[in-house]
Amino acid sequence: MKLAPRSSPLRWYRWGLLIVLMAGGLLLLWYTRAILMPFILAFVVAYLLAPLVEAFVRHGLNRIVAILIVYILVGLAVAAGVLYMVPLLVQESVHLIKMVPAFINSAQLTWNLWLTQLHQAPIPSSVRTAITATGKHLQSQLYGVIKGIFTAIFGLVPGVISVIVAPVLGFYLLKDLDRVRSRFWDVVPLEWRPSMFKLGFDLDRALNGFIRGQLLVALAVGALSTTLVIILGLPFPLLIGAVATVTDVIPYVGPIAGALPAVVLALNISPWTAMDTVLGFVAIHQLEGTVIAPKVMGESVGLHPLVVVFAILAGGELGGILGLLLAVPTAAVLKVLFSHLYRRFTI
Repeated sequence: MKLAPRSSPLRWYRWGLLIVLMAGGLLLLWYTRAILMPFILAFVVAYLLAPLVEAFVRHGLNRIVAILIVYILVGLAVAAGVLYMVPLLVQESVHLIKMVPAFINSAQLTWNLWLTQLHQAPIPSSVRTAITATGKHLQSQLYGVIKGIFTAIFGLVPGVISVIVAPVLGFYLLKDLDRVRSRFWDVVPLEWRPSMFKLGFDLDRALNGFIRGQLLVALAVGALSTTLVIILGLPFPLLIGAVATVTDVIPYVGPIAGALPAVVLALNISPWTAMDTVLGFVAIHQLEGTVIAPKVMGESVGLHPLVVVFAILAGGELGGILGLLLAVPTAAVLKVLFSHLYRRFTI
């Protein structure tokens, strides 16, 4: 069959149809973003487990049997971690909750002592009034942060439901992966297939570098944070390490959120301990940025730091926590797509 010339109207019709379909798909995803979490997690589960499933399939196993074996192996590993870690985390969480009233009382006494010393100090009344107003504002902000933390904890219920549903959806994605690939290549014109194969390879490299790499980096940061807390003699090292691991998946914002609980607990001991804690977390995240992340993730994502910051701010503004989590991989995917489209239109 004779292919249409590259300059024929048919080629432009195809490009126009592709752009319209992409725009419509993005618009649909935007309007249904509230229900996307389990599907996004299912895609992540399928993406992470697909290489292992394919390895079993290449050795002659039925695909469903291979998926079940992989799920059992991963389930056993997760169960072992849960059986070991969860009781310790629950124990530390209960202890922390019991300490909260005493901690708040101590902070209130310290604040009252500072106010007393401030009123006794020989400073102008206008300066004293300004300092008092600033302190009350900071106090109200602190209460707001604490309230927001508890609200976020209770708001995790939909996320827990998504985590439960995601493996089921991931199973169906893995089961039908060959069929999806076959249907996809059936609708791709022959002359597009080399470019689409290259596009898929680049997308896989970008997502592989971010998803798998970010998980490994977060685990390393959590282990280092736990070690730091133990060295400094702070309470709840496992809980703080778990928080640091979870929050580290949010670029730029996560390290601050992960260090905040440790710094607050250190302030309850002494200002010097708090300073050591801040310096320790700064050292950990410098090590992450200069050694761990480059070694694990390499240059596969390939985004300029300014683009990363813009993507995170835009993602947080548009999608909240979910937007923060998806900002960098979405930006990486868009970069790959636009670079391929640019090459196609300029050839």
